[in-house]
Amino acid sequence: MGSSKIGVIDIGSNSFHMLVGGYINEMYYHITDDVKVDVRLCEGLNETGAIRKDRMDFGIQTLIMFANICRSENLDKVITVATEAVRRAKNGDRFVQRARDEAGIEIQVIPGTMEAELDYLGCVNTLEIDNALMMDIGGGSAEFVLIKNRKNVASISLPFGSINLTEQFDLGSNVTPEKIKELQKYVKSEYKKIDFFKEAQGLPVIGVGGTIRNVARIHRRLIDYPMEIAHNYVMTPKEVDYVVKLAGELSDKERQNFDGLSSGRTNIFVAPANALRVLLKVIDAPKVIISDSGLRNGLILRHFGYGPNNLIYNIFHNSLVNVMLNYETDMGHTYQILGIVMKLYKELYDYLVIIPETEKVIVTSCMLHDIGTKIQYRNHHEHSFYLILNSGLQGLSQKDLLLSAFIALNHRTNKKIRIDKPYQVLLNEKDRMLIDQFSLFLQIAENLDMSLDSAVKDLKVSVTDQAVTINAISVNHSVFTDRIMENCSRKFRRVFKRELIVVNTVVSADAQEDVLAKENPF
Repeated sequence: MGSSKIGVIDIGSNSFHMLVGGYINEMYYHITDDVKVDVRLCEGLNETGAIRKDRMDFGIQTLIMFANICRSENLDKVITVATEAVRRAKNGDRFVQRARDEAGIEIQVIPGTMEAELDYLGCVNTLEIDNALMMDIGGGSAEFVLIKNRKNVASISLPFGSINLTEQFDLGSNVTPEKIKELQKYVKSEYKKIDFFKEAQGLPVIGVGGTIRNVARIHRRLIDYPMEIAHNYVMTPKEVDYVVKLAGELSDKERQNFDGLSSGRTNIFVAPANALRVLLKVIDAPKVIISDSGLRNGLILRHFGYGPNNLIYNIFHNSLVNVMLNYETDMGHTYQILGIVMKLYKELYDYLVIIPETEKVIVTSCMLHDIGTKIQYRNHHEHSFYLILNSGLQGLSQKDLLLSAFIALNHRTNKKIRIDKPYQVLLNEKDRMLIDQFSLFLQIAENLDMSLDSAVKDLKVSVTDQAVTINAISVNHSVFTDRIMENCSRKFRRVFKRELIVVNTVVSADAQEDVLAKENPF
């Protein structure tokens, strides 16, 4: 397996952002460093047409620090791009030259269309959504992409962002309703000029960039949402309205203490947040989906050969394998566990709680239930819970991720399932039953593969009103049926209102095909 380390530097109009990633087989990766500095390169750009000296000097200092990180990380490649502030400033070439001379960094100044394309690649390869309007509002520009059947069918870059909108409408420390109305009128008129927005009517908005992530973070804090995960967080237009209106009604001092609003955005938040609010109304969007993946992720994906005609086919599977490789998961054991649980799922389907993404939840909990051993084996199910929630796994909803984490957490106990108090508001009685059922299946599967050699090749399941009988067909040696009964029977009785009977038939390898291997939903 080949591995490499690359860095990407995004020189934005508001912030400079650097990612460092370790990559395996030019497909699977993990982020090893993530550095952001609020430089505000486009501050004052509207007035003079040039990057201010103090902003340029600070930007160069930041790039020197980034270059030092690159050298210490011994990176194989560094990709650096600059966006609206540098491409619009009359002294942008001077900034590029100084970056080369003083920091040793070669900058590619990309057009707005390429910025939109990279944003699109970052979103469409990390969110399972076919049709949407993507919006990325940065410091000096806003990019929009109409996505149909996962394809980029139209895009545009508009020359307004958090800093220049704030300056243009004086919405920094002196916010008034009249100024907000003027801004809303302006951005609405700009949106009405874009022909393809008519095709976006009724589509969800994918929100990229710090402003929109802050809207979502404020909302999470307001409702005491128990997970601090930006990616794939969903808000309704009404919820966006509430957050943005509230921010606009606060004094400058109150906004500085507004829970969820980054300290570097307190005086450049109201204007771009209202631009999002207006967009939702103009296209009658049913929801906004937050993407934590944009331009930088698009750069990485492009580097490894992904493009508009070569998208990640199965986002969930790709991301899951990525996580498993990062945590050095025992692939043979986890696939065996998955095969057993899927067999039980299919055989007992009529007695189970089923949700739209049941199989994804099963797959996630089975494949990642042991990743906590990377921290410590003792109580590793506790560690697995935290790691699953914070793994960056893509392709399933935040609630489904939470369900998967709780299944992993509860698979080592006969007691009633544990649901920590902060999460109880997100899980109803049906969800609790699902966790109970599949954590039990996971527990049974773990006991059937105690030997870690995938000896069990098939399960024969029969159900009566009184009992469920599981006949485990194994090759070469028996399984610990007494241990399974000891560990699982009481929980089984509580969950399914039936007795559990486990028997074992041992056959030769020649006499039995591996049926469980065929249960893999991939």
